[in-house]
Amino acid sequence: MADNTRRRFIKATGAAITTVSIAGCGGNGGDGGDGGGDGGDGGSDGGDGGNGGTTTGGNGGSGGNTLEKVGMSAYVRGGSWITAYIEAAEFYAEDLGIELDVRPNQQSAQKQVQDIRDFTNGDHDAILVGVWSTGAAEGAINEAMNAGKPVFATNADTSSSEIPLYVGFSNYDGGASSAEQMVSALDEQYPNKDSYRVLNVRGIQGNQSANQRSQGFLDVMAEQDNIEVVQTLNGEYARDVAQSTVQEWVNANGRVDGIYSGNLSMGLGVVQALRNLDMLVSKGEEGHIVLTQMDGSPEVNPLVGDGTIDAAVDQPNYFYNPIAMQYMKQYVESGMDDSVIPEVGSEVTSDQLTIEPGQHKGVEMWSEPIWEPGIMREQNGHPWFRTNSIVITQENYDQPFLWGNVWG
Repeated sequence: MADNTRRRFIKATGAAITTVSIAGCGGNGGDGGDGGGDGGDGGSDGGDGGNGGTTTGGNGGSGGNTLEKVGMSAYVRGGSWITAYIEAAEFYAEDLGIELDVRPNQQSAQKQVQDIRDFTNGDHDAILVGVWSTGAAEGAINEAMNAGKPVFATNADTSSSEIPLYVGFSNYDGGASSAEQMVSALDEQYPNKDSYRVLNVRGIQGNQSANQRSQGFLDVMAEQDNIEVVQTLNGEYARDVAQSTVQEWVNANGRVDGIYSGNLSMGLGVVQALRNLDMLVSKGEEGHIVLTQMDGSPEVNPLVGDGTIDAAVDQPNYFYNPIAMQYMKQYVESGMDDSVIPEVGSEVTSDQLTIEPGQHKGVEMWSEPIWEPGIMREQNGHPWFRTNSIVITQENYDQPFLWGNVWG
């Protein structure tokens, strides 16, 4: 029998810490780093949605208090970002001796709901889910929980208050961090200027992750007396839209001192726009326009290295599922005892949570705990393990702990 005392307390008292964001949400999401949503532009490179699904490791479900077989329903298009997210789950499951049954949601909330119900009625011990549409799968997830098949969400959260844990970073905090990098870079690039003009290139209107990434940036900018956000442009989480929109705006209104982009696809579009305008100059050189953005990638990281982009705020995406599986294992083995999940309001470091490194893709994966500290928040009525983000700069752009340098 599950111990739901603490869950009832969370529901009754509301958010212990104000909900800030979801790493990926139901909406018209962009690349994988935006969690998918109802549509997705595929990120910086292709990616194959697939029709079948994959199964790795293990010998089937146990039917007892052991974790032997896990069903996973997730968004699988989005290029290398999503490849890293999915493959890391497969690698870690293999290391733990867990059979992982991965089923693509095919960008369909209905398909995801059916897969979750199949996992519930099958011999799976637990379920991992990267939610395609925030509220659509709530009923199926609640059914799984009631049937004793615990559901853990990663990257893209569910509206269900019943799940033991969601693992992902904070879009709002990522936008704020990008703004802080913008402030520092402007001061360094133009130390003698009294004021600065910047653009905010945001994702799709109405998309929760896009709203949060934009608002985090704008809130930090509002605290600066000498920086004006002259315009917020809708880049629609797409490279071509960001490129044409920024190029047209600059042609009509003149150059700015800095541009923030809310995801990797739009950031690459901004780079192309400045290249087309003959305004693409590396940091430290006369005429450089400061560029900060959300997300690293195999294309973005080298641009940070050569000074084209000043900084990119990245996610520890290849840790999301291993963290969830580590807690999932404890949860199942304890008989679904909520006390194995860290308390909302607490901080988790690698001293309390060990993700064992393993040899995969030619690197010692998970050897650097870039996720820490994890801050326990409450979101949608359930605990949220909010991972840290990583600022990519010229000092670390080529490091092997960045996902974009492993999955190319």
